[in-house]
Parts: sequence; structure tokens; C-alpha cells
Amino acid sequence: MSDDVHPGLVVLGTEPAGASAPAGHGVEDLLAEADTVFTFPRGPESVALFYAEAWRVERVTPGDAVARITAWADAAPPGTGVLLVAGEPSGDVGLGAVLDGLACTAPDLDVRMPAGTRVAPPHRGPMIG
Repeated sequence: MSDDVHPGLVVLGTEPAGASAPAGHGVEDLLAEADTVFTFPRGPESVALFYAEAWRVERVTPGDAVARITAWADAAPPGTGVLLVAGEPSGDVGLGAVLDGLACTAPDLDVRMPAGTRVAPPHRGPMIG
């Protein structure tokens, strides 16, 4: 295994409830395939639980996210995590502080925040079956 392989963290936002805009291509797959999905409180957790198994979803607050994501990055083999926040990530002040903290505590963590990529909440409708 190469020494230059590092864990990655993809930061995604969520579409508002009832939004008709489509999610970015493949974002649902990112959630489904991520080793761990970190979610900020309110809203994003239910979206994450629709796309990923509950045992891979960890609720974090802006106050504890740096420590918990750094611990994950230090303990995990190279893989991908997702941090899911409500709305547009670029407008989240708490997220900015978390990203600054991660730059100091986990400098080898490859953090990406694809512009305009957000996850649509599942549509509420009757179950088929």
C-alpha cells in the first residue's frame, strides 16, 4: 500500500424539503458507499439514514466534529467519509470553523466540497407493496 493514500472527506449539503431541483450526479452513491457519514444536527441526519445504513451514520455538532472526524481519519484505513450539512455548505458558519480545525488537526485528510452538489431528501409518499 502506498504511503501517499489518505482518507478523504466529502462535504455535501441538503436540498430544502420539497425542493424540486435534482441532486448532483452521484451524491446519493457517495452516501451509500461512504465508510462513515457524519451529519450535523437537524435535517441532514434523516437524509443520511435514507441513503446509508444507520451504523455508518454519526451525528456530530460543530463543537465536536473536529475531534470526532480527526479520530476517524487517524483510525480508519484510507477511505471516504461524508459530512452532510443542512442547506448550502458554503453558507454554514459552523462548517467553516470545522474545516479550519480539520486543516490543523488532520492535515493529511483530503477534504473536498464540490460546488453546488447537494442531496435531495427522499420524497414522502405511500409505501408500495
